[in-house]
Amino acid sequence: MHWAIAVAVVGLVVMGWWMQTIPKQPVGPRADAYNLHKSIGLAALLLMAVRLAWRASHRPPELPSLPLWQARAAVAVHLLLYALMFIAALSGYLGSATSGYPVKLFGWVLPSWAAAHDAVKDACSLVHLASNWLLVAAIGAHVAATIYHQWVLRDGLFWRMWPVGGRLRKRTVEARSAG
Repeated sequence: MHWAIAVAVVGLVVMGWWMQTIPKQPVGPRADAYNLHKSIGLAALLLMAVRLAWRASHRPPELPSLPLWQARAAVAVHLLLYALMFIAALSGYLGSATSGYPVKLFGWVLPSWAAAHDAVKDACSLVHLASNWLLVAAIGAHVAATIYHQWVLRDGLFWRMWPVGGRLRKRTVEARSAG
């Protein structure tokens, strides 16, 4: 789920910036891009909820021996990533729900539960934008730490994120020990 969510979130950020450049006229291409963005965002939100439930019932693997500040930074960045992904997704959905336009999930119109409310929509848009900028920074910190562990420390931590991570991590550590 890590990689599915990562691809979805990075794709949503890129798409969110790109769709701002689509001309407002004719309406169709811009509306289609926004609806696809919303659909992928809702699917990512569902995946994030499943991942959070799974994480709540399964302890993460123990961190390798790290300085205390690095261990605390790792936990903080992960919590920040989760929080910002949920804030971005929920603010986007709430902004859409109060926009006065129907919210579509891959073409299906979802039931409307909120009336159009410009002030709420505008506040949600601001939260959505700010949380996404912070999310980009948190993703950058996460990727930088991953690169640091893989190519500077060479501690095999990188491979824990891959589906076949245990086997690849073991090979990496063994190769480093032999070399």
